[in-house]
Amino acid sequence: MIGTLYRNVVKPVLFKFDPEFVHDRMLAVGNFLGRFEVTKWFTRLMFDYESSALTQEVAGLHFRNPVGLAAGFDKNANLVDILPQVGFGAMELGSVTLEAYSGNPKPRLRRLPKSKALVVYYGLMNIGVRKFVTKLQSYSQHRAIVGISVAKTNSSRTATEEQGIQDYYECLQYLESQQIGDYYTINVSCPNTFGGEPFTTEDRLQKLLAKISSLNIKKPVFIKLPINLTIEEFDALLRVAVRFKITGVVIGNLTKARDPQLIHDHLPADAKGGISGLPTQKLSNDLISYTYKNYGKQLVIVGVGGIFSAEDAYEKIRRGATLLQLITGMIFQGPQLVGEISRGLTTLLKRDGYENISEAVGTSS
Repeated sequence: MIGTLYRNVVKPVLFKFDPEFVHDRMLAVGNFLGRFEVTKWFTRLMFDYESSALTQEVAGLHFRNPVGLAAGFDKNANLVDILPQVGFGAMELGSVTLEAYSGNPKPRLRRLPKSKALVVYYGLMNIGVRKFVTKLQSYSQHRAIVGISVAKTNSSRTATEEQGIQDYYECLQYLESQQIGDYYTINVSCPNTFGGEPFTTEDRLQKLLAKISSLNIKKPVFIKLPINLTIEEFDALLRVAVRFKITGVVIGNLTKARDPQLIHDHLPADAKGGISGLPTQKLSNDLISYTYKNYGKQLVIVGVGGIFSAEDAYEKIRRGATLLQLITGMIFQGPQLVGEISRGLTTLLKRDGYENISEAVGTSS
C-alpha cells in the first residue's frame, strides 16, 4: 500500500521538482524523524522487516539483513538514526574525504525516468572527515552496521599520484584514531573528480594499498570498483585486492557508458556525471559472477546496481554477492522497498529450500 501510494501520488509530485532540492528536503525530513523515539518507532513499524533467515556473520560483523544503503545518499551522516528504522541492515556513509568539498557545478543530479536511472555529478561533495566524525560520534544505536566510504579530496592539490595516496592515508588515519565505523570502503572509482580515477590501474592501486596497509587497520576494508573496465583490467584490480588481503569488493560504481539501448531519456551531450540504476544492472551482475567464480573464497562481494525488487536482489546473491547496496531503486520505488526486499528474499529462500541467505550465495555461478 505504501509503495502504491508513493509511486502513484508522492513520486509524481516530487519528480516535478529539481532532484537535488528534493534530496536535500528528504535528508531534512529523515534527520527530523531520527531525533525522536516516537518517530523512530513509527518508522520502524511502517517499514522494517526482520527475519532470522536473513542474518549473517560477515567478516566478524553481524548483519541483520543483507540490504545496505550505498554510499552517496547520506554523504554527511545526517540519517544515521533513521536509516536502521527504515529497514537497512547496513549503511555506507560518505564518501568522506580529508578536506571538505562544496561539490561540482550544478546541475549535478538528473533523473532519467524512462531509464530508471540517475545522472550523478556531485564530485564527492562532503563536509570533510573531521566534521563528519563529530556528527557520527553522536550515533549510539547498533541496529545497522555502519560503513564509511573514503575517497580522496576533490582538489587540484590531490591530483598527483603521491598527493592522492597521502590524502587517502591521512583520512583513514584520522578515522582510525577516532575509532568510528564498523568497516571502511576505499572508493577508487568516483568518475566525477579532479584528475578522474587515478587508482583504477594495477600498479597505482598497489601503491595506494601498500601505503594504507601501513596503518594496520583491524576493521574489514572493502574497495569500491568501477564497472566499465575490461575483464582483464578488472581482474588485475582483484588480484591486487587479494594480494593485500582486502576483505572484499563493492561491485560497483556508476557507469560512464551512454548506451542508447539502456538510456531511453533525452540526455544532453554536455550532461556530465556517472549513471546509476538500471543501466548498471547487467554490468554489475556479470562482474559479480566473474568475481565469485574466480575469487569467491578470497573476497566478500557487495552487489550494487539496478536493484528495484527482491528478485533483482536475489539475482545478485545467487551470482555471488553476500551483501547488497542500493539507492536509485529506493528513489524510484519508495522507501518501503528496503523492507519489501527483505520480505521478498525470505519468501524466495523458503521457496528454494534455504534456511539462511548465506546458503544461496553463488548458487547460480
